[in-house]
Amino acid sequence: MGEQLGERMRSLMKQYGITQAQLAGYAGTSQSSISKYLSGAQEPGGEILANIATALHTTSAELLGKPEPTISTSFGFVKEYCARHGGDLTEDEVAELITTLLAARKERNDTDR
Repeated sequence: MGEQLGERMRSLMKQYGITQAQLAGYAGTSQSSISKYLSGAQEPGGEILANIATALHTTSAELLGKPEPTISTSFGFVKEYCARHGGDLTEDEVAELITTLLAARKERNDTDR
């Protein structure tokens, strides 16, 4: 599983133009640890994994190759992301989050009936 995690991390780092040193800073760990995660030699703990996921604009589950979460389960991620990065969001990101929240609300209302 570690190699797949590393591949996903590497792909997202490339997509967002994030270096190992930058990711280490965002995640609160060392560049050496990031290198080990990328090679599959080591896997991050829960908190570091969550920080890496946030820095790479994804979820821990997606990094680990878990099934795609539904909109309802994405609600928790949106709340956590806003709490951590609310002041840093662009107008487009705010609009996307609002759309996600409204879709989650509709999905919850539809399942309650």
